[in-house]
Amino acid sequence: MRRFHISFFILLVGIFACGRLSAEPVQADYTTVELIAEDSAIVPGQAFNVAIRFVMEPHWHIYWKNPGASGLPPEITWDLPEGIEAGGIEWPAPERIPLEGLMNYGYEGVATFIVPMKASESLPVGELLTLKADLFWLICKEVCLPGDASVELSLPVADSSQPAAEATAFEDARSQQPMAVENWTVSAFLGEDGILLEIVGESIPEDLYFYAGSAGVIDPSAAQAPTFQAADMARLRLAPESTFWSEPSDYLSGVLQSGGQSWELAVPLLAGDGMLFSDEVSGLDSPAPVGFEQSLLQLGLPGFLLLAFLGGLILNIMPCVLPVLSLKVFSLLKHAGQTRREAFKHGLAYTLGVVLSFLVLAGALFALRAFGERIGWGFQLQSPEFVVVLTAIFFLFGLNLMGVFELGGRLVGADAGVAKRNDVVGSFGMGVLAAVVGAPCMGPLVAGVSGLAVQANVATGLLIFGMMGLGLASPFLVLSIFPKLVAFLPKPGLWMESFKQGMGFLLMAAVVFLALVAGQQGGVDAVMVLLLVMLFCGLGAWIYGRWGAASRSRRSKRISQVLALLLILGSLSWAIGATQAAYSNHGATTTLGDASGQWTDWSEDKVQATLAEGRPVFVDFTATWCLICQVNKRVALRTDATAALFEEYGIVALTADWTRYDPAITDALESFDRSGVPLYLLYAPDGEVTILPQSLTSSMIRQAVERAL
Repeated sequence: MRRFHISFFILLVGIFACGRLSAEPVQADYTTVELIAEDSAIVPGQAFNVAIRFVMEPHWHIYWKNPGASGLPPEITWDLPEGIEAGGIEWPAPERIPLEGLMNYGYEGVATFIVPMKASESLPVGELLTLKADLFWLICKEVCLPGDASVELSLPVADSSQPAAEATAFEDARSQQPMAVENWTVSAFLGEDGILLEIVGESIPEDLYFYAGSAGVIDPSAAQAPTFQAADMARLRLAPESTFWSEPSDYLSGVLQSGGQSWELAVPLLAGDGMLFSDEVSGLDSPAPVGFEQSLLQLGLPGFLLLAFLGGLILNIMPCVLPVLSLKVFSLLKHAGQTRREAFKHGLAYTLGVVLSFLVLAGALFALRAFGERIGWGFQLQSPEFVVVLTAIFFLFGLNLMGVFELGGRLVGADAGVAKRNDVVGSFGMGVLAAVVGAPCMGPLVAGVSGLAVQANVATGLLIFGMMGLGLASPFLVLSIFPKLVAFLPKPGLWMESFKQGMGFLLMAAVVFLALVAGQQGGVDAVMVLLLVMLFCGLGAWIYGRWGAASRSRRSKRISQVLALLLILGSLSWAIGATQAAYSNHGATTTLGDASGQWTDWSEDKVQATLAEGRPVFVDFTATWCLICQVNKRVALRTDATAALFEEYGIVALTADWTRYDPAITDALESFDRSGVPLYLLYAPDGEVTILPQSLTSSMIRQAVERAL
């Protein structure tokens, strides 16, 4: 009997401990984050609350759901057991964080985001459930750093529950949430000079401030000062964002704040005196203006060429090109004292490498299409062979910059002309690499003209793609023609060794991106193949750097070179076949952000069937290797605001994933004069199609939806 009592006591202690213990807090840059619970257990059929708690170092801050003039709000992606359903974030009232003349909205110190949960009645009592969340946030001081973490919490399922040790944290968090407006009557009007909030009631504070509930409504950096018409009536004028005039809402929501008190606000937005809420103001029925890109396309071939040049120029700042450009910047610094003639030779070699590579890639595209292959621009990143070889090149370049091995040791003491000639060849090779890596980056102004180039005759298409390559190479060509401009760059010195090694890490980041591309198309097997390639390439590079240095004997250098080549070429030969097999065996690619269930796979039949039901359709043509596509997902497409917008209008959201070659998606892209992704389409129920810009914001999507529907 005594043994039974002891066992029962241990069981109770275990259940109690499970209810109050969470996983260890995760330490990230300048903050600690953890998942906590308000109750000690989950009761079947009842709601319960958990929270994400950030504890930040002094003067560092994260952002509210409307970050203000800059920033990004925290994002939570839940991985929950069956029978547990998560609600929306209950946001604490924000505080104003001025920075360099801009007003941001966020939190310093401790920020606790409560998330209500609902438990199914069918949960078995006695089971231990683990709740997991993947977090993403931006934390800032003078600089901003993205952060991410995975947190988890284990709670038992029981017939009853008690407050957990962290229950007081939930009380504190609720005290920081905005209250309901009870003693005032608040009205909102749209006038000629902005939005007017009118507050009527007793004890109106003199320091009222309004935070719009979503970005793009008011200018967060504009001053706000209430004016009192009487003791019981105050007016607060709000300067709207420029985008608000083209997409005004019927409702104004947000938070009113005074000192340590805040009130939740959601009121109709009415037409004010002197400004009717008309089509002239809203722009709902006015014809869409002709944009810059469209105006150039209407000029014919000269406009095509100018657009291609500008699009290529913009590619220089795309993330996929930056690793290669960093090498070119280092080369410029290293040769800062060269003559105009030598500088021009390097610039011309780099430009020829870029332009010729664009022409070769375009020629291959046209040739393959002539043989019946339905491919588009950027097709190389759909190829496992290309991804494997490019991964090895970037990885070896990174090791070289970090000092694992040195190239060119045999040139020590050789004729200067030979060294210069090899440098020129290196500039040409750098241009080739920049073109090969930059071509899939469908940056702004590139999509429309590349689609036309693919549809045009071969001569016109090659001319357009060649001009795009010239735009990509133009900054370095200008620097070579006017080498005195290089003087504005930092002077060469010992710091360049640290800079060179730092650039090696940038190339390693590009390797990580390529591993992501391979993983999306070939799964874990493809990633494992790339890891083995890097292992053998790293071993080969180390052997060459250790025994192939200039100080070694000729026999030692020869043996090290042979071993390094065998390891590198042998691993590449094996990896290409293994990656092809992984791609073939891997199932259909899962698009990022589809876990919510709102986005489903695209097909033309699904589009037509949905339209026949009288429902609008939004299609996201995307690919994992398209960085601008992934940015748009994070900042605009897979956000709570867009999800609520689609639900409000009954929009069916479809994803056309072109990460792996798909002839149906290729045909659909071509039908809209596009040769690559991204492409965003909004179908009205009557079949009318709106094409959205390549770079998206939530406000752009709302504007398009409200105009079309």
